[in-house]
Amino acid sequence: MMTNPIEQFREAIHASGLTPPEVIEADGKLRRFASNGRRNDDAGWYLIHDDGIPAGSFGDWRTGLAQSWRADVGRALTLAEEAEHRAKVEAMRREREADETRRRAEAAATAAAIVTAETPATDNHAYLVRKGIKANGALLHQGKLVIPMRADGRVHSLQFIGADGEKRFLTGGRVAGCYFSIGNVKGAAVLCVAEGFATGASIHEATGYPVAVAFNAGNLLATAQAMRAKFPDLPLILCADDDYRTEGNPGMTKAAEAARAVGGLVAVPGFGADRPEGATDFNDLAQRCGAESVQQAIAGAVARARADCHQVDESSAAGDTASPAWPEPQPLSAKIEPEPYPIDALPETIRAAVEEVAGFVKAPLAMVASSALGVLSLACQAHVDVKRAEKLTGPASLFLLTIGDSGERKSTCDGFFVGAVKDYQAQQAALWKPEVERYEAELDSWSAERNGILEAIKAAGKSGKSTDDLRASLAQLQHNKPEAPRVPRLLLGDETPENLAWRLAREWPSAGVVSSEAGLILGAHGMKKDSVMRNLGLLNLLWDGGELSIGRRTSESFTVKGARLTVALQIQEVTLRSFFDKAGALARGSGFLARFLVAWPESTQGCRPFTESPDNWPHLAAFHRRIDSILNLPAPIGEDGALTPQMLAMTPAAKSAWVEYHDAIEKELRSGGELYDVRDVASKSADNAVRLAALFHVFEHGAGAVGLEAFEGASRIAAWHLSESRRFFGELALPAELADAARLDTWVVDYCRREHTHLAGKNHVRQHGPLRDGGRLDAAIKELVDLDRLQIRKDGKRVVLHVNPALIGISS
Repeated sequence: MMTNPIEQFREAIHASGLTPPEVIEADGKLRRFASNGRRNDDAGWYLIHDDGIPAGSFGDWRTGLAQSWRADVGRALTLAEEAEHRAKVEAMRREREADETRRRAEAAATAAAIVTAETPATDNHAYLVRKGIKANGALLHQGKLVIPMRADGRVHSLQFIGADGEKRFLTGGRVAGCYFSIGNVKGAAVLCVAEGFATGASIHEATGYPVAVAFNAGNLLATAQAMRAKFPDLPLILCADDDYRTEGNPGMTKAAEAARAVGGLVAVPGFGADRPEGATDFNDLAQRCGAESVQQAIAGAVARARADCHQVDESSAAGDTASPAWPEPQPLSAKIEPEPYPIDALPETIRAAVEEVAGFVKAPLAMVASSALGVLSLACQAHVDVKRAEKLTGPASLFLLTIGDSGERKSTCDGFFVGAVKDYQAQQAALWKPEVERYEAELDSWSAERNGILEAIKAAGKSGKSTDDLRASLAQLQHNKPEAPRVPRLLLGDETPENLAWRLAREWPSAGVVSSEAGLILGAHGMKKDSVMRNLGLLNLLWDGGELSIGRRTSESFTVKGARLTVALQIQEVTLRSFFDKAGALARGSGFLARFLVAWPESTQGCRPFTESPDNWPHLAAFHRRIDSILNLPAPIGEDGALTPQMLAMTPAAKSAWVEYHDAIEKELRSGGELYDVRDVASKSADNAVRLAALFHVFEHGAGAVGLEAFEGASRIAAWHLSESRRFFGELALPAELADAARLDTWVVDYCRREHTHLAGKNHVRQHGPLRDGGRLDAAIKELVDLDRLQIRKDGKRVVLHVNPALIGISS
């Protein structure tokens, strides 16, 4: 283990991909360094305190990287030390943000002065001549091209380009969300977004389309989102650099990510089999293959998108121009529109880790977030309970249920987040191994002695001798039976509910069932009708944190007391429907499913292009470090084996917000209320919200009262899950064909809005939509046709679904 905190800090900077400074001063002051190792660069920054538990933060102004760090002191921190560390981190964050605000303001003032003073560049500048492009609004400053970087109608920074092509940004200036415009958007058919100035100029000069220059691949998403906000109805084309020699091809990856986020298209420069070495962007294509090749590539993006979607142009669709007026679409009474997952409601470290994993795995965001929340619950549940009001206290444990198809990568998501838990278990197993071996030896000796006494009692009985002394010895021996050491085992597999309870009572009182199959809870032996009520009651009690004695006829009875359980499951919709057919009334009537935070996200299958794994996972690593520090806190286990977690109260502001949330839901539980049909689930939502708030608070601050910020984020997450329960349980009450129709309707309407059309090819819908089975798809289409929400028309052999324009906000 590295003991020098300065060297630990240096290694953390290096692991993030930055070049550490040669000298690190631990004086609590914000200092800058050359993060890329080049002279005169000061984009890197760090701040480190060496008092108490050494802690710091570091990052890069250029890329936006920011990470917190704490020294490994070889032991778990106390709650007080955790709170002190969190306070340091918050103070460092404020100082960093103040410095960043000051630097950006200074840079913006400098940029504005240069833009005002300088003259437009001419087309004969050496860089422009070498790139074969015109000035397109660039300025000239001390012999270098100047490209203003604008956002929100203001100049925030500048890019300088030398005659030799060397580029640099104005020191301290903002990059994220800034862009440079080439051409006029007024009357344009499309708007292009490209990385570099020369690339954007080549595209504009070849096509006449306006271009927003994003300056680098990492800024494509922010620029595309800014363009979508300014021009909501204008098609966007993300013009990718094909970084085929760079691992992960960031140009292609970032362009595709931005296109998905704004409903745009992707254009790629095509060089053919004889690609020149180093040719990656549209400027390279223009210089080597001519402007016509650029024009064809951009036009081809639109054509390929239409072909891929099996769309037909509205003007050529058979019978389209002569079709009668659309009737008013009839409502889908059970349909509730899905809401986007409120990722910004998660604490910053958790949000960043979820987005990092989702960006690689490409699983539904809600599924990735549920994996993170499951691990958070598992780590924290032994240490804290939460108090809502007098006489209203309970655990912070969560039950999570994600409904999704096989292949949605739930196991992969779980694998990313449970790493810290597995490492902790392995460390504890190694630490306790000598004690376990000693116990096993003592138990063998005890068993041999017990067997000897039993044999002696049997022999004495046969010979008519007294067995009183032997029985007394047996009773004394039984009293002295060795007790097994309690070794933390948090992750449990396919246990029956009764065996799960035994492990909590006898082995370790905090555990989690994390499964991508949900066989334990909804499909195992214990879920047959003859035992379903008993086992659902047991699981309900574990969620509540209650006490239950379990008697056995053939083995030792035991009592579950002070135990905590996290459940994080995925289940296929067909399996859950089957479970409801067998035990649905009991599952809902007993309140079992009401305790779950349900997610029913749209599948991402078919939209997951391969990308290489990143070299570094800084945000996931930060999540793991925090989980590890919580796990290594001493578990508060009493002599009877029960947990005695610290009770967290809420601040007055948080309590007031909780009461408001509780009462708002309560009003809708009445007959005719919005939540009446899911009143069993809704009645638990306020409880789940405060559990989430307690978990967020422990993760971010450790000790102390749960604050308003934690509860506000938690309540948004809980409300989203309540909406998902309404969606699923509302459709679950329908026959399967009507539920399919509701799902298809949601997908098709969302697709048409995103693609700015009211047409969808049936083959495309079957390939990418929610219903892959042809029979189910046809039945769902028929239902929607009968409700005047769809029409089916043919164009030759192609079958095209026409969506009622009223559903997507366009006129017919």
